Amino acid sequence: MKNRGFTLVELLCVIILIALLMTIAVPNALRMANRVREKSYDTKIDLIEDAAVSYGQSNLTLVRKGTDPENNASHSTCKFVFDKNKEVSKLTYRQVATGYSENASLEEDEHWCFRVTLDKLVNSNELDWDNKNQCNDKCTEEQKKNYDNTIINPRTRNIINKCYVYVYYRFNRVYAYFDKSTCSVATSDVSLGHEYKPLA
Repeated sequence: MKNRGFTLVELLCVIILIALLMTIAVPNALRMANRVREKSYDTKIDLIEDAAVSYGQSNLTLVRKGTDPENNASHSTCKFVFDKNKEVSKLTYRQVATGYSENASLEEDEHWCFRVTLDKLVNSNELDWDNKNQCNDKCTEEQKKNYDNTIINPRTRNIINKCYVYVYYRFNRVYAYFDKSTCSVATSDVSLGHEYKPLA
């Protein structure tokens, strides 16, 4: 009996079956990849906030007075708006011109606080870099400050070294809030409070 090849109808059936499988599998794989990125991002935020709380507990006097760790003459407050799930939906950061006063009248959900960038948390040994020594010889000395050692946003793959975490004192405890809304505004250059793109 002679070996015979596939007929055109058989080939078309196989192609249609593969196409059907692809239309089901590819969107599911993309959705799963997105879920993994979102979960990684949420986990990273938790890690950052835990590091900021630890930093705040080590600098409790500064937190309670809203004193900037790098400028003891500067004091600030954070006013929060919470949603029904007790999550922060809005933050207003305000530097207080008159400085700290124990008798200062703060609004409801306004607390003395300071803010710190992620690279400062690393420098205080509360957080680690995701990537170290990226530049080798291809960066200038100025670029090395921002691109050599980096913390990465798992969703966008952008650098978040300069994003802010707000550390505040509430109900006799130190809390931290990572400002996702401001941080996620990507810029092509290094800008305080925002994520920025890696070097090409």
